[in-house]
Amino acid sequence: MLIALDHREPDKVPVDFAATRASGINAIAYNNLLGHLNLKLENFVYDFKQLLSDVDDRVRKFMGGDVIQLHRLAPSLGVKLNSGVKRITLPDGSEALVSEMLNYQKEPSGNDVIFSPLGEVLFRRPKDGLYFDDVYHPLAEVESNDDIDRGFKPPTILPEELDFLKVNGKKLFEETSYAVLGSTSIGIFQQGIKDFGFAGYLMSDPDLVGYYLEKLTGAYIAILDQYLDAVGDNIQIIHLADDYGTQNSTLISQKTFQTIFKPWHTKINSFIKSKKPRLKIMLHCCGAIAPLIPDFIEAGFDILNPIQLSAAGMDPRMLKREYGKSITFWGGGCSSQTTLTFKSPAEVRQETEEMIGILAPGGGYVFCQDHNIQSNVSPENIIALYDAVKHVNGS
Repeated sequence: MLIALDHREPDKVPVDFAATRASGINAIAYNNLLGHLNLKLENFVYDFKQLLSDVDDRVRKFMGGDVIQLHRLAPSLGVKLNSGVKRITLPDGSEALVSEMLNYQKEPSGNDVIFSPLGEVLFRRPKDGLYFDDVYHPLAEVESNDDIDRGFKPPTILPEELDFLKVNGKKLFEETSYAVLGSTSIGIFQQGIKDFGFAGYLMSDPDLVGYYLEKLTGAYIAILDQYLDAVGDNIQIIHLADDYGTQNSTLISQKTFQTIFKPWHTKINSFIKSKKPRLKIMLHCCGAIAPLIPDFIEAGFDILNPIQLSAAGMDPRMLKREYGKSITFWGGGCSSQTTLTFKSPAEVRQETEEMIGILAPGGGYVFCQDHNIQSNVSPENIIALYDAVKHVNGS
């Protein structure tokens, strides 16, 4: 893994199996995989917003994984991982374990909702849906900097989480042979959409957004200062996420990215490198984002996840040729949106081997599919995906 991240070609292609919140496996698909492999293992859902499973190490080894995730204490929906567990029924009728802190209620319409202590609906999962959406936007009505000062609650990191990170980071580094990836939930574009609402954020006055981003970035740097002290040298990769792409284009223009958002990404990344120069910084950003890749590189990102094969302009040959020496591509091994979900195991293997042949030479590549393995992906296709990598690696 470390050789590949240094843009040298290792003796085998490094593999991510369910090691990030954008390359994970849906709990329903994981239950089906465990049944197919005849493994009597518990299924713990650590990210209930996306229904992502914390895979058992025996399954990770079987799939050939080379990296493991150091979770935040509360990676999704504010639910802490250090409490007890309880058993629940998933939307397909199968079972899984979740933190006993998880508490959602059903509306008369059949939607599932999660409330704040003050009674606001924070998250809603549509009836018969799989995932929770953010529906509370505290800055939706702001019109001035004073409104932001009154309504914005900067993110923080508590001593309880720092202790959690110290203990678990040390354990993963010392007791496993995996590269350790620290997941942070940091994203300046995505967080703005959560705080303002989608349309509200994109239509806000640029000066107002700039004032908000200055406060948000300051809060993130304060978090990272404590976070990096807590994890020490026990992580090799730090994972940030900000989605700027749609299926066919970027959400904003390159000029808007360069003038409004890129300076804050650069400031955050510069701080990380000042604290931990050897730490590799990963950006998750899916969609049709090819025009922004040079700016991501200039902003200090070392790794881009994923290459969404089905998005416009994301030709893997072009991307490898133009940017493969400057940024590591993490993903793009098979299209989750098309091939992995809807085609045959033979077609999964064919696409996977083709993509590895394009992206892996010369290093600067980590294999996984181009987003989370969704609930309806068959066990046969999941196994075909990772068997193809084993075949390429000669194992």
